[in-house]
Amino acid sequence: MKSKKILLFAVVLILMSGCARPGPMQTPNGLLQTKQFEPIFLSTVKDGSEKVLFKEYTTMYENRELKYWGTFTITDQGVYFATWNTISFEYNVLFKLNKNEISTLGEDKITRDMWIDSELLTIKDKNNHEVGFALNGKRAAYTTLNRLINN
Repeated sequence: MKSKKILLFAVVLILMSGCARPGPMQTPNGLLQTKQFEPIFLSTVKDGSEKVLFKEYTTMYENRELKYWGTFTITDQGVYFATWNTISFEYNVLFKLNKNEISTLGEDKITRDMWIDSELLTIKDKNNHEVGFALNGKRAAYTTLNRLINN
């Protein structure tokens, strides 16, 4: 009888712990993996974008130094980097570059002594300001951006 109570308690505890996880609104990547991401993100950037072409949670580098963790997004109008605010439940756009302002796309590598190296997709604007993004889908992002700026 005592072992049944312990087993029942363990099962209830396991089931309850599954319900205790934070939802997407309370995590740093926000709505990225939900169907609500696209309409909410597009309404945030407010630049006539109609479609998200690429999205990934990653890091942004400026002057080869890590600056932010957030969401890298390519739309039909440009490229963006935003962070999700878990208090106000909204995206804060930290980097925005219209497709007509992109000068060149490239690659860079951040080499570290004590950690994994980062392969970056670099984007330079017409004012020679360059930022980099450590993307798992770097090839897909590069191809998507290349098509976008050459159409």
